[in-house]
Amino acid sequence: MSEAKAKADPRDRRVDAAEKIAGQTRYIRDDVLPGMWYGTTVRCPHPRAKILGIEFKTDFDWSAVAVVTARDVPVNYVAMPENDMPFLADRIANYAGEPVALIAAPTRDLAERARQFVSVAYEPLPALFDMLESERSDVRIFKESNVFKDILIEKGTLDTARRDAEAAVELECSTGYQEHLYLEPQGVVAVPEGERITIRGSMQCPFYVRKALITLFDGRKHITVIQAPTGGAFGGKEDFPSLLAGHAALLADKCGRPVAMFYEREEDVQVTTKRHPSHHRDKAYVSRDGRLLGLDLDFRFDGGAYCTLSSVVLARGALAACGSYYVPHARVHAKAVATNAVPSGAFRGFGGPQTIFAMEMLMEKIALDLKLSPARVREVNLISEGQTTATDQLLRYSVSARETFQDVIARADYHRKYPEYKRDNAPLLDRLRRGVFPKAHSSDVLRGIGVSSWLHGAGFTGTGENRITGTVRVGLSDEGRPVVYAASTEMGQGEQTAFRLILGDALGIDPAQVIVAEPNTDLVPDSGPTVASRTTMIVGSLLVDAATDLIERLRMRLEESGEGDCRYEKGVFRSSRGETPFVDAARRFHDVMVEKQYHHPPFIQFDDVHYKGDAYPVFAWGAAVAELEVDAVTFETRVTRYTTTQDVGKAINPDQVVAQIEGGTLQGIGYALYEKAQLKNGRFDVTGFSDYIIPTVTETPVFDVKIWENPYPYGPFGAKGLGELPFVGAAPAVVSALWMIFERPFTGIPVLPEDIARLFMNKESSEP
Repeated sequence: MSEAKAKADPRDRRVDAAEKIAGQTRYIRDDVLPGMWYGTTVRCPHPRAKILGIEFKTDFDWSAVAVVTARDVPVNYVAMPENDMPFLADRIANYAGEPVALIAAPTRDLAERARQFVSVAYEPLPALFDMLESERSDVRIFKESNVFKDILIEKGTLDTARRDAEAAVELECSTGYQEHLYLEPQGVVAVPEGERITIRGSMQCPFYVRKALITLFDGRKHITVIQAPTGGAFGGKEDFPSLLAGHAALLADKCGRPVAMFYEREEDVQVTTKRHPSHHRDKAYVSRDGRLLGLDLDFRFDGGAYCTLSSVVLARGALAACGSYYVPHARVHAKAVATNAVPSGAFRGFGGPQTIFAMEMLMEKIALDLKLSPARVREVNLISEGQTTATDQLLRYSVSARETFQDVIARADYHRKYPEYKRDNAPLLDRLRRGVFPKAHSSDVLRGIGVSSWLHGAGFTGTGENRITGTVRVGLSDEGRPVVYAASTEMGQGEQTAFRLILGDALGIDPAQVIVAEPNTDLVPDSGPTVASRTTMIVGSLLVDAATDLIERLRMRLEESGEGDCRYEKGVFRSSRGETPFVDAARRFHDVMVEKQYHHPPFIQFDDVHYKGDAYPVFAWGAAVAELEVDAVTFETRVTRYTTTQDVGKAINPDQVVAQIEGGTLQGIGYALYEKAQLKNGRFDVTGFSDYIIPTVTETPVFDVKIWENPYPYGPFGAKGLGELPFVGAAPAVVSALWMIFERPFTGIPVLPEDIARLFMNKESSEP
């Protein structure tokens, strides 16, 4: 086990950085094709309504545009886990903003003008916005019960925990929507070419889009999908591009011209997927020293009007619900339910941030009720190698819950600062509680320090990776450079750089020699979607295996050509006849190609029905201490310092690892303190950067990041998944600091200044 720090190594520079910094990268909106038309969407204004009819007013020249309605759609559902979401609403629209019709025209202005001449008659229907009410309601949005997915995980016997417990601690909490707010809004272009339709767009998962469009056209079209440079995604471009690409393809097929579907920011915010809101009712059975004897966790995720990825998100949430703690007896009951809201979808950590937040707040409540240190309550419960999770998964290797936690507590000087901040806050808190409010003095701040510990399963849940059987191909260019063929996409996370480093190191050559092919579904195999912190760990491991086979095949070809017995060391084939650098051998035998398909190690077994066994091949681990200040006049909260230790197995590129940790953390701070979106009659009350508040450089704390390396034996050079890990634990650490200051539960996020102010409501006096 070792520590790694970021280093300035020229090899580690991001290969796409220079073009992006110089503004030379061409995104999908830069692709203006000859004769391209522009599409727009007619949307339902009601959260739930019956569609009585669509009228195209006669005082508009409809021959100048192309129109698509539900009756023009060959197979009207987006291929996803439940196949319940239509490309265009037919008889019933289930959320405000649901697509009802599509229009394409030679210019954006004409398309928008045409939309004004479409009149849709609706009969509004009762709508459901409360996830708890939806489960009980007679109004049906989804099948017979409004429940997309119901998961029950049981370990041991809760009756034993109840009997042995010295205390029972309960907590009800919730999390809200979160908007992805990627820099580049959704956008695709569809190009019709006879029986082929080519899609090029901003996306994470080209083969998801391909499958959805093959289904849409009932297999009668050849579908080619190419990922364009993508300006951010965070999960928001995992499933939604399938819907948008379908719209563009339908219009392109109708008008016979390329069609672009480009969302502006407000439309993107209003109708694309968000992080699932959640509601939790949790109970812990504990000993007097805070040790967990049993957990009874019950929660709901709001999936919105259609299932999309709710079943997948719920599964990860359920599997993460017990956090990084050992619990001998547990019951986790989770449901994803339907409401008449914009469908929820994948978002960095998908499911984990909600349930880890709830679990960490339950640990805070245990500490508060039993008058124990929040750090101590966590430390006595941290899971270790050789123990089992709630699914009875035996943790065989690479377990760093205790090590990361103890390291971050020491580095942040938590045990000294906690009582010091308590003591310093006491006089000001006393005045606030008595209604004596200070004037705006710079010293009138309350300081808090909070802590969190968490885990994140790397790769797809359960048997997911074995079902996907992700495939990678490595070939050789005419110049002898290795070429990576994979569907994995670059969306700002550094995938292209990581692939070059992994394959370059595995071959013993300069990573700059490695070429990463464009993600084009006609040219690359399906390596699986770029989600779930799987790309480096899963696809990277295939690249290492492919490198071994590539070296062996080149060695054999050299020996067959008369070079004598060869051995390979550090990029060179050596024999009694001399030395042949890799590039020379590859140039001679550039027809050599290797393909590798992923399967879990055979001992990884999971029961997807009963949720028993190895939920993930390995977990990544993190711990953090957040320090913050609360202004005693405005109650604005600012995180001042964030100390974190995160186990990523092996840092393939330490610079990028640190950048991911800092970026993911800042996004988690926004989830905790700033980012609020609410529904008003089914519509979100935010439109974009002007009213949806995210942390910026002025809200960025001082970061103290330490990379912990506890290698995963089946990852590339020991690497595990990283991308989502930093986000998951940030909000709990921040809100833990608020519990510390006010000694009161904060059970919902985001925590806004007005939420803190309510603690002192009906206090009218102020300092002279």
